[in-house]
Amino acid sequence: MELPIDPTQNDASPQELIRSLPSQTARRRVLQAAGVSMDVDDRSFADALDELTQIQLRRAASQLQFAGERTVFYYRIRDLHQVSAEGATGRVGDVGSPGVYGSEVQTVVSEHDRIYVVCNVPDTGSQTQLTLTKEDRPTTVATFEPRTQLLAVRAPDEGTADATVQAFLSYFELEESTPISFLDGGFRGRFEDACVDGYSTLRLQNTNSYDNTREIEIRSKEPETGELSDVRADAIVEDLLRRGDTELDSATGIISIPSDVQTSDGWGPFNPRVTVGFPDGCVIFEQFVPEQILIAFDDIVRESL
Repeated sequence: MELPIDPTQNDASPQELIRSLPSQTARRRVLQAAGVSMDVDDRSFADALDELTQIQLRRAASQLQFAGERTVFYYRIRDLHQVSAEGATGRVGDVGSPGVYGSEVQTVVSEHDRIYVVCNVPDTGSQTQLTLTKEDRPTTVATFEPRTQLLAVRAPDEGTADATVQAFLSYFELEESTPISFLDGGFRGRFEDACVDGYSTLRLQNTNSYDNTREIEIRSKEPETGELSDVRADAIVEDLLRRGDTELDSATGIISIPSDVQTSDGWGPFNPRVTVGFPDGCVIFEQFVPEQILIAFDDIVRESL
């Protein structure tokens, strides 16, 4: 099974979707997020799965249906708050971008008090790949909470995300969107205060065109305890971040997100490892996470704006 799942192309049962997850860890996270207690390591897992109620199965499936793409790009759409849940799912027909080879909206689904817009987009967003059929193009997901302005686009790269936004704007007859930069207006500070436990790697761009150094990469020392050593605590890093001729490009670290998902050993909350692309408003989750975590992270981003 390829993730994310296109609901217009997949009729698998919830049991099949859960069994097709890439690892037992992914199964465990999905079931925990759905409030289902089950031993995924047990040999009788498949039989136990069949004994769950339809409500439990539906709840578990909703935690993975759109959560396959772990790269999320964020956009602000000024008039998006005018789109209600009823207005989003009640539209008739496909009024996405015209043409078989353009970006198209495939379906709109209401789930978790949010709207999910499933799109079919040419690879990297290029309109020139006329040899590609619909089936060969990536499925992307644009999602938002009604009455807000933040759109989260789950797509493999920036070009595909931008093409998804264009299909989204056309479908909802909206005018314009603005990619969010995590460097604007104090956003980075609010975002880091809200959820960042620490960074193990930082990459900075040198904005002085006269220097020979293009970028600076900083890695933390590996502590004997195995815990994250936050590079931001280093005085040299503090100085680099304050300089006027450097700009934070990306960082890899650990974030805290409120959820019911626990670590594999059950000794505490699961804190995902992410890579943040600050100028691009992009976040890459380094492992599979269920829908509950993606929603909570979207909320943190929106509240940090």
